[in-house]
Amino acid sequence: MWFRHFLLLFIAIAIAEIYVLIGVDGLVGTGWTIFLIILTGVIGVNLLKKQGISVFTRFQQKLASGQAPAEEMVEGVLLVVAGAFLITPGFLTDTLGFLWLIPQSRDWFAKKLIKLGWFKSVNATGFNTQSSHNPYQPHDQSPSKEDGVIEGEYERKD
Repeated sequence: MWFRHFLLLFIAIAIAEIYVLIGVDGLVGTGWTIFLIILTGVIGVNLLKKQGISVFTRFQQKLASGQAPAEEMVEGVLLVVAGAFLITPGFLTDTLGFLWLIPQSRDWFAKKLIKLGWFKSVNATGFNTQSSHNPYQPHDQSPSKEDGVIEGEYERKD
C-alpha cells in the first residue's frame, strides 16, 4: 500500500518540477535555468558535506557518552534524502533539500517524524520504547528491576 502512495508522490513531484522548470525557463531563459540548477547542486553538496560531518560528530559524542543517538540517526536519513534532492535537477526538490540542510529545520523535521511514528523503534530518549534498558550497556550490568521480558521455549505440533 505504501508503494502506491510513494509512486503517486514521485509522479506528482516530477510533474510539479517540470512545471516549475518550464516557468523559470520562460522567465530567465534556458541557459540561466541550467546554470541555476547546476549552481544549487554545487552549493547544496558543499553544505551537505559540512552538515553531514556535524551530525556524525554529534552521533559519535552521544555514543561515547552512552546515550542513544536517535535524533542524529533520523537527521542522517534526512541528510541522505536532502543530498538526493539536491543532485536531482529541479527547484522544488532543491528547496526541500536546502530546508533539510538548515540544522534547526532538520531538527524539527526529525523530531516530528519520530513523534509521528515513522521510526517506530526510535524515540527522543533512545531506541527501545518499552523499557528503560540502555542498549549500549553490557548485559552483565543490566538493571536489577524486572524488564518485562519473559523467556521460554515452545514446540509446534501439527
